[in-house]
Amino acid sequence: MSEVSTKLVRAKEDWTFLDISTHDYTHGFHLYPARMHPEIAKRLIAKYATDTKKVVFDPFMGSGGVLVEGLLHGNNSIGIDVNPMAVLLSKVKTTPLNPASLQAEYERIMTKAKLDYENGKSYDNAPKSINLKFWYKADVLTKLTILKHHIFDSQTENKIIDFFKVCFSLSSRKASNQRNSIYKIYRIDKNDLDNFKPDAFDYFEKICQKNIQKMRQFFTELKGNNSKAFPLLGDSRNIPEYFAKVNQNILDEGRAHLVVTSPPYGDHQTTVAYGQFSKHPGLWLELPEEQLHEVDKVGLGGRKKKDSKEFQSPLLEQIIKKIKEKDPNRAADVHAYFYDLDTCLEKISTALKQGESHCCFVVANRTVRRVKIPTDEIIVELGKKHGFRHKETIYRTIANKAMSVKNAPENISNFAGDTMTKESIVIWEY
Repeated sequence: MSEVSTKLVRAKEDWTFLDISTHDYTHGFHLYPARMHPEIAKRLIAKYATDTKKVVFDPFMGSGGVLVEGLLHGNNSIGIDVNPMAVLLSKVKTTPLNPASLQAEYERIMTKAKLDYENGKSYDNAPKSINLKFWYKADVLTKLTILKHHIFDSQTENKIIDFFKVCFSLSSRKASNQRNSIYKIYRIDKNDLDNFKPDAFDYFEKICQKNIQKMRQFFTELKGNNSKAFPLLGDSRNIPEYFAKVNQNILDEGRAHLVVTSPPYGDHQTTVAYGQFSKHPGLWLELPEEQLHEVDKVGLGGRKKKDSKEFQSPLLEQIIKKIKEKDPNRAADVHAYFYDLDTCLEKISTALKQGESHCCFVVANRTVRRVKIPTDEIIVELGKKHGFRHKETIYRTIANKAMSVKNAPENISNFAGDTMTKESIVIWEY
């Protein structure tokens, strides 16, 4: 039995949050793969950052849910992510905007867009690197180019333009020929496609009205709250570089106090493909194409490692050995993932105020070549050499993440394996 097994918590509190929405405030602005339930962040921040002077840090920020909860609690927060789409979403979700200004801009966009459509006008602004005829119906494409023109051509503040870029992004996805039920890029089946009659204007109008209402809730809640969020494009294997960009008055001698994060699962081909999800909307929004294409490659475990590493985790070494006996290539993938995650743990330790901090990782245990990988126990062993003292691990059932319960990564008929339906919340003191 590993050391971590003695500190498992069968929580008296409910951590499943079945009856609590994941879409309150700005959380529901846009889809994003494998989002952490906001209530997890809310509860951890309330417990370990009671003093609003404490700085919350999410080194794998995603779409910014932890930063939103940091603001709502009154704490300054910092987030880092390699995905430019994630950074845009986080920036918009953590920027309180006057809903009256948003409503006025929305009405301007729609008035001009509808007039252009009635006059048979369209614009040559669709991304050239997408097979447009394959992924969009003709009327959808026309309306998307019109909407994009009037958003990008706006003379208002950039932060308001960014708000409508996010609304447009979700509209472009919902009106496309992609299957909206999954995050990887797959086209709707032909029979379903024939019956699919999307209206891009209708999607955009409904999304804008929903998001303006959510912003009204967020804007009202943050009145008199002076906390700030700093969503940064970067790599958590080099945290000091990005902390240097933050106003040092925000930090405590250059350090934060609480990490709340859910690191990528690794192995983007069979788990969560953040890059695939972000590719089409990111191209419509003219985010840097090279960065979008590299998201999954530069993520944790995205590239195999030529050198070995002293993990000081007997459990990890045992798991890699088992997988290697079945498939050396997949063992190399697992090695690369934990190599990167270990590096991040080291860098996170340098970003926290020693003796005054906590670090909370929300992880799921995946399976590779039918070998279960106990990530929650492995990271406890990895963290020890970086000064992290394991406090407790809480288990919860994943009730809201959009992931299938079964998959077949080996592509063998009638041979499906379980996907990740439970999470562990690993909590350290530092």
